[in-house]
Amino acid sequence: MGVMLFFVLSGFLITYLLLWENKHKGKINLPNYLLRRFLRVWPLYFLIVLFGFFLFPKLPYGVETVHEFWRYAMFLSNIDEIYLGLKDSLNFLTATWTVSVEEQFYITWGILIGLFSFRKKATYLIFFSAIIVLSLIFRYYNLHDDRILYYHTFSVMSELAFGGIIGYLAFEGSIIKWFKLMKRWQILLGYAIIALLFTFDTYIFKGPLFVFERFVPGLAFSFMIMEQVFAERSLIKIDKVPYFFKSGELTYGFYMFHCLYMYYWSIFFANNGWTDSIWYFVLYILVNFASTCLTAYLSYHYFERPFLNLKRLFR
Repeated sequence: MGVMLFFVLSGFLITYLLLWENKHKGKINLPNYLLRRFLRVWPLYFLIVLFGFFLFPKLPYGVETVHEFWRYAMFLSNIDEIYLGLKDSLNFLTATWTVSVEEQFYITWGILIGLFSFRKKATYLIFFSAIIVLSLIFRYYNLHDDRILYYHTFSVMSELAFGGIIGYLAFEGSIIKWFKLMKRWQILLGYAIIALLFTFDTYIFKGPLFVFERFVPGLAFSFMIMEQVFAERSLIKIDKVPYFFKSGELTYGFYMFHCLYMYYWSIFFANNGWTDSIWYFVLYILVNFASTCLTAYLSYHYFERPFLNLKRLFR
């Protein structure tokens, strides 16, 4: 669910920002747009990838990966995971699959808008709707393969397209008034329906209906994002939660490092015989969380931020 929300939110933000730049500057500076994306994504991505392929095998408890570096270098780790993931125990490299899908989207969508600058408003909606339909068709013809359904770009691109739709609708402005006027009971009803769908999704999306297993959450997260951004009677605004923005800065690092710590801490606990109590498991969770948070903090401030500061040169 977190990955789905991540994709919808990314589609929303990137589409809105591209449309804003196109309107206020008359065009999209494609090289600058791509360089800004690269400065945010590439440094930490390649740090983890290079560590996994070349340093990790030489360290204590390290293993050689069967993944293929060239796919990771080209941001095709999601495709590599389909073919080789079951043969490999190096699961912290698996986490990069979402970053590959994101990068594929950033580059493709940026180039499309930058080069063609869709003139008609309806073209955006037609384009994203077509992506959703094609994704559903792709999923239907691959219902027999769980790994394709989970990792393939064509299978998951509907969430990015949903994000693109609400990004366009937010920029165009017509739907904002509807969310602003939503009553609290309507918001509560919307979240109640979403909660039921998420709770019973394994019972609902079975057989041929599994085609819609990502479609419905994509729709739900689209509602949640628009409600949080524009509704005036929200039950709670998540951005009012203390340290929300500060923690948001660390999420990329947290995501990229968490599986690595899970691997090493599991070995440490097993070697010390700390596996026969629920309290050891609770401790395992806590030390994983703490060490990942600390590393994400250090990574952001001392590794990622110097690259992020360069983005000002490409506005």
